[in-house]
Amino acid sequence: MKKYEIEKQGQIEFFETFRIDYQNNNVLIDYTDGVWKGNLLEFKLNISNINKVLFQAIKYLSKMRIRGESVPANILLISLNQQICYYFKSEDYFDEIHKVYFGASSKNNDSFIGGAYIKKIDYSNQEGVVDLLNLLRMSNYLPIDIDENCIVGWAERYYSFYPQATKGDFIGDDTGKVKVLGEIRNPKLFKGLINPYTKKSNEKFKYLMDKLNDKLRKKTLGAFYTPIPYCLKAKELLDLAIKNIPEGNDYIILDRCAGTGNLESVLTDEQLSHCVLSTYEYYEYKVLCERLADKVRLIIPPVEMEDTYNCGFVSCADAMSQSYINNPLIKKYIDNPKCNVIMYENPPYNDTSSITGEYDDNGKKYTTRNKDSFVFQEMSKVKNKFRNSNISTVRDFANRFIWSAYEYYLIKPNDSYIVFSPVKYFKSLGIIHDDNKKFVKGYIFNRKWFHATPSGISCVLWNNKKSTESKFLFEVFDIDESENLHELPSVEVKKINKTFNNYQEKYTGTNPCGLACNSSGYEEVNKKIETTSYDDDNILAYFCLVSASFDLGRLAYFNGRGFYLTKDNFFHKLPLFCAKKYPQNIWYEKDVVYVCSDKGDEYTKDINLLKSSLIYTCLSSMNHCLSFTASNDKTYLNELCFDKGTLSSEKLSTLNLSQEEQDLMQLWNLILALSRETKNYNPDYKYGVYQISNELNTYKIDDDNNKIYDYNELNGYLEVLKTKVKEYYEKNISHLLFKYELLK
Repeated sequence: MKKYEIEKQGQIEFFETFRIDYQNNNVLIDYTDGVWKGNLLEFKLNISNINKVLFQAIKYLSKMRIRGESVPANILLISLNQQICYYFKSEDYFDEIHKVYFGASSKNNDSFIGGAYIKKIDYSNQEGVVDLLNLLRMSNYLPIDIDENCIVGWAERYYSFYPQATKGDFIGDDTGKVKVLGEIRNPKLFKGLINPYTKKSNEKFKYLMDKLNDKLRKKTLGAFYTPIPYCLKAKELLDLAIKNIPEGNDYIILDRCAGTGNLESVLTDEQLSHCVLSTYEYYEYKVLCERLADKVRLIIPPVEMEDTYNCGFVSCADAMSQSYINNPLIKKYIDNPKCNVIMYENPPYNDTSSITGEYDDNGKKYTTRNKDSFVFQEMSKVKNKFRNSNISTVRDFANRFIWSAYEYYLIKPNDSYIVFSPVKYFKSLGIIHDDNKKFVKGYIFNRKWFHATPSGISCVLWNNKKSTESKFLFEVFDIDESENLHELPSVEVKKINKTFNNYQEKYTGTNPCGLACNSSGYEEVNKKIETTSYDDDNILAYFCLVSASFDLGRLAYFNGRGFYLTKDNFFHKLPLFCAKKYPQNIWYEKDVVYVCSDKGDEYTKDINLLKSSLIYTCLSSMNHCLSFTASNDKTYLNELCFDKGTLSSEKLSTLNLSQEEQDLMQLWNLILALSRETKNYNPDYKYGVYQISNELNTYKIDDDNNKIYDYNELNGYLEVLKTKVKEYYEKNISHLLFKYELLK
């Protein structure tokens, strides 16, 4: 038996001896050996270096603090073979627990020197057993200090208990007209677990304010912190914009969504003196005022009044409201012919279509500022004038900020806009008019460093000048954990004139069935069917245009937004599926490379692309077409696979295959033969790779959470096929998708 297994067995025997419910999910926490009540347990077969094991335990406690978990008051180091427990108090290592450690907790611990243990307990005798039992019954915890390293973890824990709570309930602030102490200043839920936060303001958390929002408000605000290296690059664009101001003119730098002012923190004193700033979230407003009020020209509102605080927001700082647009403090600059406007913004960039309401400080639900906002209503009236648009275009906050910037503020020659946003606003949607906004310079940044997922976000300087450009060269920059800037090869971003919607075909069916599928390809039985679904014999599948999790299914997708693949059109439509499956493995391709239809049906004349798309679709596990018997007792068969007798197989038999393609088909036939030998195989069905992987390639989970496959040979060949199909796509399909501008 391996050392680890012996140690694990000894740990289980210890739990059983001392009546610790080790199968309780609250005992084995995040790679620790165990947390029981107010005790952190660390087991070793033999403890030869107490300091080394103690430091490992301290690192665990540090990580628990950062994650917002209660920190046990006792540290118990268990030497199993010797039946010795070394008892330490966590409070004696308060400073060490409040440090941040990187890497594995068990590594690099040799140089640590700790203090003496409180007690050494020999639990091989009854007296020692009683002493240890008394410790294990203790439910005491170490009250920790809240700082910028742990506040997000504790905030998430707080909101999990109080889903309707707001940032004010959690952090509070007692520097303004509204005195809200908040949980961290007056612990109630966390009483005895955290020490009261004693600093008057929240300035220390300025870079984390967006992450401290409750989940609903995170969606509503869509706010993201701007990393300093990217702020410095944006400042370079601002410098160019200022040089464009006519001699003798005044100018303002307007940022309607300044947050805590990180974007402005790198500006010169002269530039700050031209800044007009606002932010909608009250606690960000408090930090913004503390940081920049004495340096900038104006913050909206200039001072806090009795009515400034409104359910966690600033009552007069909603940039999407008519009152803000007509605010005389800003409008005087807009109306002044001798004053230019430079808008300088990292607006929220989220779709708020799923948000239905928020809660005020008393828990009362009220309507969001989404569909009721003035800008939403006004933009909705003209959305049909955009190059490509639908209602989701208006729902997106970033689009509303950008549209309203040009509609109400950027009206003079030499006005400029420096804006952070995904490229869709100019690439595909045409939110800004093509004929009077000139691209001066732009960057692509990694959205990962905005407390988001890795993808490309642009930062562009636009001028009010005539332009007919349809493609733009962007410099690309990433940063690392130390916030060092790294330049990558530049990328070209091209405008899109026609979206995939142009490929949609209207289908008038004769046999409505009322059935639909979900994103997994199986029949949807819980959600409302929002489309008319047919099961005519002419229908092979349904292609969804908009879902991120679903593209192809045997039945219509439950909320529609796509079209049917039929016997007549499926061969020419499969390249569209391939385009949507472009992997975007590089972060600066995500939110930068889009599907489009600018070259129309030109791609259908390339028989190699059509053939390759058929092969890829039928061998891809991302094709969610299935064979199944539905709730109406009808069996629907998957025709987009290469099982015997399918329409796809018949079509493939008419095409000339390369050696690579013949090898793929040989591999597929081997997989199909092995699948027919499995327990769950249904001879009435036609099987594709996705269904074989889901239903026939069965497995069990062992004690170490490893998958033990019932059919190792089948699983092995499926893995090989997955790799081969990916290589086939990269070699034979992706470049043609760009050539025919299915990708752009």
